[in-house]
Amino acid sequence: MMRALRRPAAPFMAEMAGARCMSSVKRIKKFSLKGMVNVSGIKPNGSTKRFYKEASIAKVDEDAWTVMLDGRPLVTEDHYQLIVPNATVASAIAFEWDMQGEYVKPFAMPMMSVAATAIDVERKDVVAKLMSFMDTDSLCFRVDSPPALVRMQKKHWDPVLDYFRDEHGLEVLTQVGIVQRPQPVETKLKLTKFIEDCNDFELAVMKTVAEVGCSTMLGIAVVHRKLSVKKAYNAAMADRLYQIRKWGEVKGPFGHGIELEYPRLHIAAGVTFLEMIDEDYAPFGLHADEVGDTERVEKQNYKL
Repeated sequence: MMRALRRPAAPFMAEMAGARCMSSVKRIKKFSLKGMVNVSGIKPNGSTKRFYKEASIAKVDEDAWTVMLDGRPLVTEDHYQLIVPNATVASAIAFEWDMQGEYVKPFAMPMMSVAATAIDVERKDVVAKLMSFMDTDSLCFRVDSPPALVRMQKKHWDPVLDYFRDEHGLEVLTQVGIVQRPQPVETKLKLTKFIEDCNDFELAVMKTVAEVGCSTMLGIAVVHRKLSVKKAYNAAMADRLYQIRKWGEVKGPFGHGIELEYPRLHIAAGVTFLEMIDEDYAPFGLHADEVGDTERVEKQNYKL
């Protein structure tokens, strides 16, 4: 729910770790919002009362689907129609809207958040944000005590750094303490290329994961399909999980619940989004030619 990841007009197909993904987002600017739902009117704190009965999806164009509330298309804060590359992603977002209760809670719609980020956030701003993490990447700052935390950091962080060292030949420096030690120029150039080679949806997922874990390399590894949700979550939350294990988890409305579950929710949504934009993805493990009458299905408006 932010502003547009701009990229050159030429289509780009990501080829990260052998994955085949849909290209950049399709943007349809709406100068008149009549008959549409503008998400900018929804309060981020979850205090907006639900104003619709049902969510559905519809095909806009080839590789372009939208989400509708009571038959009215969703429009982002920057007045772009919410467009995603396939019916599966659109259905997942529509499901988030359909599952809202008496109040609409944007923070409980992580798939919607990824899509809106890809559409509305300036691409150059996201790239700059991710590049700013490089010399302060949390995975590179270690402790030398207590031993339990040393082991935890090594267990969850080393596999991520080893991926860049072993598979891409990068020199990744780690250090003990908080004094900044810049990464080699060649390493930063290579990481920057990984970022710039992402399509808009991948970049939105990368931003989400990197912000949770304060780590650009963690975000890249997730987009490269090198980490499961569990492994990415454990890496992003290693220090906090150690503190909770040592001192105990605080229960109740003012406890650790949101602090633990919010990152898990958004990392899981990011990984799921990547799977759904993969051209080879099929719900329940079925490919399009195994589902049945796909031509008939594609022509109808989907309702949950």
